[in-house]
Amino acid sequence: MPERPPTDVETYLRVIPTDLPKEQPSADYVPLRLTLLPGGRFVEINRPEAVLGRHSRADVRLPLPDVSRRHCRLFWRDGGWHVADLSSFNGTFVNDKPVETARLNVGDALRIGGFTFVVEYTPASSSEATAPYAQRSCKEGSVPGRIADALPSGDAEAPLRRAS
Repeated sequence: MPERPPTDVETYLRVIPTDLPKEQPSADYVPLRLTLLPGGRFVEINRPEAVLGRHSRADVRLPLPDVSRRHCRLFWRDGGWHVADLSSFNGTFVNDKPVETARLNVGDALRIGGFTFVVEYTPASSSEATAPYAQRSCKEGSVPGRIADALPSGDAEAPLRRAS
């Protein structure tokens, strides 16, 4: 059966083309660790750029309806991590302030939809340099199969957000 060309929607949903070479980190690069609150589970970003969102092709998938398909981009520049909102419907927040682009400092709270993460930098090691692009914690067997498994159950008092 011949392969059909992608529709406009499928082309729009493409998150990161897989045929492009990945940018190599600079000499001062430090991996990023996002620790989920509550619970302490974490995601490590060990490349200089990652897209977070609800779409299955996002580098870090956050499967909640209030997270946009391509919600935000994390990137390493000028010796630090930054976040850029990708015109998400519900916005990206650093320390409870909406941001379009912001530098992330250790201890900052990064909120993406219903997910709140604490920002940490992790020292680069030879094992991290060869690890997968977005790596979930494997320590102590505490890792959920999906990051959504680490979320607390629904809260009736939480504000409602619209999906994009």
